[in-house]
Amino acid sequence: RYGWRLGVLLLISCTLGILLEEGARRIQKDSKRGYGVTAWFLLPLVFPPALPLLQASMAIFFALMFTVVFFGGHGRAIVSPVAFGWTFASLSFAQAFGYGYVYPFSGVFTGFSHWAAGVPTVDNPYILFSAGTQGLATALFRGEFPQPSGAAYPLVILLLGTLLLLLRAVDFRIFLSFILSYLVVFFLVDLTMPGLSGGAVDLLMGNTLLTAFFILPDQRTISRTFQGRWITGIIAGIAGALIRLFSAFPDGILYAVLLAGIFTGIVDHAVLQKRFRKEKA
Repeated sequence: RYGWRLGVLLLISCTLGILLEEGARRIQKDSKRGYGVTAWFLLPLVFPPALPLLQASMAIFFALMFTVVFFGGHGRAIVSPVAFGWTFASLSFAQAFGYGYVYPFSGVFTGFSHWAAGVPTVDNPYILFSAGTQGLATALFRGEFPQPSGAAYPLVILLLGTLLLLLRAVDFRIFLSFILSYLVVFFLVDLTMPGLSGGAVDLLMGNTLLTAFFILPDQRTISRTFQGRWITGIIAGIAGALIRLFSAFPDGILYAVLLAGIFTGIVDHAVLQKRFRKEKA
């Protein structure tokens, strides 16, 4: 829906990933070092569609360099590469990031004959949706609402994510704890401050579904213990909902992923320590 520009950015991301990670393998002579292939494909999808290629490429470069090459490998990463790259872009290129949302092409296949969509939004998509203009909910379901590139069709993400859950490719614990805690916060806020939240439809906007199905359950950053996955999912869900509802930057769900990542090691340590004490007793 956003033109061939997204395809070029995906190619750049994969190229950078191969060069950086293969270079690290050769320099460190570590043939067992894992690749962050998931991040190569997800990073271009979480950015605003019109974020300039240079800025997007720099964010991808630094995300892979710091989270995978320097502080990753062996199947683990200290923080989510996708969340780190998104945060780097939003903070380092704030103006370009803010003007990066555009309306998608009207036709499903129109983007294949254009380089990029060029009709900018008046404001952040969340703020645009909160204005309550008639027909926006329908446009969201039909993929005609400004979104990050990977969230153009939220129903497609739901179908793919559900398939991954059924195939057990995604851990259901962290997914459920994230979604349920996110919705509970929205429900409680709606009781005390009616009209502030967009309800369940809000899940279909921004990077929330991508986070729930693909980013938060990433095997490179996920908690090692089952209890830890429930806890970190709850932390991410509560933080994500609060950021969405009260932050000046509403599409900040990936900030919550970084916050949850900070607690992953601490939570795992506490869970394992408690288990060890029980076994010792």
